[in-house]
Amino acid sequence: MKVKKDEKRGTWYFVVEAGKDEKGKRKQIFKRGFKTEAEAKREMRKVAMQVDENTYVKPTKRTLADFFPEWLQSKSLKLRKHTLEVYTGHVNKHIIPKLGRFELIKITTAQIEKFYIDLAKDAQLSPRTILDIHKIVKSAFEAAVKRKYVPHNPVKDAETPKVEKKEMKVWGVLEANQFLKVAKEHRLYPAFLLALTTGMRQSEILGLRWKDIDFENETLSVRQTLSHDGKELTAQTKTKTSTRTISLDQRVLEVLQKHKRNTMKEMLAIRPVYQNNDLVICTGFGTPILPRNLLRTFYNLIKKADVPKIRFHDLRHTVATLMLQEDINPKIVKEILGHSDVRITLDIYSHVLPSVHKETAKKYGNMLFNQSNSSQ
Repeated sequence: MKVKKDEKRGTWYFVVEAGKDEKGKRKQIFKRGFKTEAEAKREMRKVAMQVDENTYVKPTKRTLADFFPEWLQSKSLKLRKHTLEVYTGHVNKHIIPKLGRFELIKITTAQIEKFYIDLAKDAQLSPRTILDIHKIVKSAFEAAVKRKYVPHNPVKDAETPKVEKKEMKVWGVLEANQFLKVAKEHRLYPAFLLALTTGMRQSEILGLRWKDIDFENETLSVRQTLSHDGKELTAQTKTKTSTRTISLDQRVLEVLQKHKRNTMKEMLAIRPVYQNNDLVICTGFGTPILPRNLLRTFYNLIKKADVPKIRFHDLRHTVATLMLQEDINPKIVKEILGHSDVRITLDIYSHVLPSVHKETAKKYGNMLFNQSNSSQ
């Protein structure tokens, strides 16, 4: 490690030993063009420390436009098809046009924050969409740090828009029962029954197979999902914890058994043209139900039942809310819903917890003091 003067140019440079490469050849880092010896020494100490800590990044002209296709390709190994399409859309429509020409190593936190402001003003994107884009850019830079393209992640400390939490819309027990009562005669009744008894996602319900239901042990396993466009069945759930086993009520099992018998009759009636995908919820020809068709039926039944209009996904929120109100352990609710962490469950349904805690305190107090009174 040494600093020397370039007599011809009148500037200073330094050399830092950087170990050996994979072939055992000596590696050195040269940096030139410093105006003073002190300036060269400061930079040399900085580089030497980075070499020791294995954080040194060799300068490169690689731009965001160069890096993002590489990153998306690596993410394709983990992400579901729909999620990858969403990521690719944001990258091509918003990230590359605004930031693509800049070198990775020169991107600053301030520049990222200005990018978010521009997305809000010029593109008029919602805070939620900007936050989604922030997560993509942050994840990409984390990968760039791991690959030694940049020394740190400038997105990590960037300020993001505040996303106002929407008031969660859920049904009470009476409303849920009223809806199920009206939906009972519809062919898709088992789909809505599963939604309101298990909290399964729409994609999970539409991907459920008969072989995933264990009638003897009264359980079903979530192992397959249907894509958002209804064109692809995949043995891939939203997250690792989304692959789960859920216990079923005996009354739900009875509905499913009856539905299975009806499905078998449909298959036998048109056997030559029937497409047997082993799906629990399917068309009369055995093909997957398109999500938009399920939603159309759902909203029509809501009107008939004269209950508040909510989204299909809110049936999942309804299940969780009703379970927590019944003082069911949040950890159990987390496992039923397939959340990766109980903190997610507690955060989403924090509005329910004060009343749950109050009721728990009352129940515990009654148990404790009634016991004390009886022993006197």
